[in-house]
Amino acid sequence: MKLDTLYQRHKLVENMIEKGFEFEESLIHDQECGNDWGGAMSTVENLMTIEEMIRTEEIYLNIFAEMDSYRTRNIDDKAIYFRIVDDAFMHFIDTILLDKIEFAFDHLEGWDFVSEGGKKFKKNYCKKLDALIKKYQDLYDL
Repeated sequence: MKLDTLYQRHKLVENMIEKGFEFEESLIHDQECGNDWGGAMSTVENLMTIEEMIRTEEIYLNIFAEMDSYRTRNIDDKAIYFRIVDDAFMHFIDTILLDKIEFAFDHLEGWDFVSEGGKKFKKNYCKKLDALIKKYQDLYDL
């Protein structure tokens, strides 16, 4: 699983949401798997929030690209503005996006799935969330 680009990370989360919905829907009428349904539903909700945050990451990266292409005579002012946006971006990644991914991982890891399908769902999604956490930590030196 490649997570080097924003597109790859976004696609991973989108696919997790889609498969999570499918798993959740497969459990709707199974009364013995109510706990698994709740875990899947909670996981999908967390992933939807993460997906929105990855879109925000994209907005920041687009801002950087636009700022870089903006021509100015005063390079010092441009550097100051870059630092301001970069500080806000790093704060967003560290305390909001990464925190939410870690929360989703911890929440899912603590959920007690009962069915074999639920246990498989949990293992697979924990693995993907863990990879996402490590990628963000590595990408942004956190």
